[in-house]
Amino acid sequence: MGLQQKLQILGQGSDEKVKKRFYIGLLLAIVVFAYGNTLVNAFTMDDIRLYILQNPQVTHPSLKSLFTPHNITNVFRPVTFGTFALDWKIGNGRPLAFHVVNLLLHAAVTVLFYLLLQTALQSLIHGRSVAFAAALLFAVHPIHTEAVTSIVGRAELLAAGFLIGAWLLHLQDREIAALVCFVLALLSKESAVVFLPLALIGDFARGQWKPTFRYLRIAGVTLLYLGVLWKVQGGHFGPTDISVLDNPLASIPAAPRIFNALHVAWKYVGLQVYPATLSCDYSYNQIPVYDLRYGLRRLLPWAIAALAALGGWIWAVRKRQNGWVLAGGIYLAGFATTANIFIPVGTIMGERLAYFPSAGFCLLVALAWNWLQNRQRKLAVGVLAALVAVLGLRTVIRNRDWKDNLTLYTSAVRAVPGSAKMHQNIAFEYMEAKQLDLARKELQTALQINPAYPEALALYGLLESWQGNYQAAGQMMEKAFYMTRREDPAYDAIAVNLATLYMQTDHLDGALGVLNREISESPGYARAWANRAVLRYKAGQIALARADAEMALRLDPGNRQAQNLMQLLNASNPSVSSR
Repeated sequence: MGLQQKLQILGQGSDEKVKKRFYIGLLLAIVVFAYGNTLVNAFTMDDIRLYILQNPQVTHPSLKSLFTPHNITNVFRPVTFGTFALDWKIGNGRPLAFHVVNLLLHAAVTVLFYLLLQTALQSLIHGRSVAFAAALLFAVHPIHTEAVTSIVGRAELLAAGFLIGAWLLHLQDREIAALVCFVLALLSKESAVVFLPLALIGDFARGQWKPTFRYLRIAGVTLLYLGVLWKVQGGHFGPTDISVLDNPLASIPAAPRIFNALHVAWKYVGLQVYPATLSCDYSYNQIPVYDLRYGLRRLLPWAIAALAALGGWIWAVRKRQNGWVLAGGIYLAGFATTANIFIPVGTIMGERLAYFPSAGFCLLVALAWNWLQNRQRKLAVGVLAALVAVLGLRTVIRNRDWKDNLTLYTSAVRAVPGSAKMHQNIAFEYMEAKQLDLARKELQTALQINPAYPEALALYGLLESWQGNYQAAGQMMEKAFYMTRREDPAYDAIAVNLATLYMQTDHLDGALGVLNREISESPGYARAWANRAVLRYKAGQIALARADAEMALRLDPGNRQAQNLMQLLNASNPSVSSR
């Protein structure tokens, strides 16, 4: 080979590196454009109630606690909670640090997806253009807002990022690094167990199989993880109990569950094709659940359509349409563990669950775009630019809905008016803002949708007590208390609110009984200790009141009720406070 030829080859390689860096820089800039306005958002929804503000794994972390399932939802995600704990420490408990990390993670996943497709589509004509187009769509698609903008959506980002990283390393024959990334993906979220089928699909599409023992080692890591997960979650997978409110499919037999789940699967497709109306919730009774005896006519067309789509993917496998094989494989594997088909999960539908599967959808659109590019290049470039601009603008607008709980729930009741939970949630926000008439209206709507909704009943009872209607309040709150199960996340608050009502109406024995039971069952709940401290102070049991107030403050130093009582106790007996 002559010197001139060598210089030409080196020049081509250099140009390709520059072009790749330019594309990566452009992807990063587009992610910042699409999600930069999330940095001003507050904590919302499960950030507050479950996984961050009220989660000792985050606020008071330890290695043991991080490798323990969450005490309410039973999820085992030490890597995800570890990053939350780090953000909590660095950002002093403010949401900004959490949002910055989520934005950076989405940018990283987008770049990794681009690099993966560049490698996996090497044999495809214009494969690099297809990879870039798919990554552009993935960067801005509005269905990702829940995973990126909601802080607790980080589990999706981490699992997808480590999973794509593991896949890319597998393609590059870096087996140890791939397995390490796979383990990190599993410890971020359980849905990462699909690595083996993804690796097989990718190797089939490239026509480059790895040694058999490499697949066996991936299978071995998967089985080992499943065994550990089974053990730490108490001899089962997933939550100990799935609420019918969150997932009505969890309580029905397998056959109707699968038919209804296929119906829901097409709702995901609809949101990816036309993401105009998005919601943080799809719980009871926004998506009707049909019995096979009477609803088969409604469900059968969706099942047939799903079989047809699966048949189309199998045809692509047989014809070695490698791009289509890859796109369908990512989509099917991505939803395999969360679609309520093989096992019921904690929700009937959640946009965050579409984060990784949508990579397959974006690749599918990019392949269709490539068909146009091969015929009308200028038109194809214009179409892609317009599509990215429209999707990016929709994402920017959707991010504003996640500013705080009030804006989020306001958007949700418009998007999913059949969700009892969203009407109850926005009623709570109205009560916080002292807009009691609006709260009453929303609670009435929630109870019309689901009359057996204990949280809505309890909140309605609290509203009635605020307005002095103690008899109605007592009836509602007692009914809610006896309807609520111990494992329900709302149980503690409902119990203490009932005890508070008993105290307000001088039913002190009843209040003490509820509080004693609550403290024995949930000794880490500070509000129960604080309320019992007040009750004992009223009964003249000063020493016991002080002990309960001190315990409440040890559990929650910011508990205002315990703080006020301690000030009162110290003022009346300064000799005790000075010791």
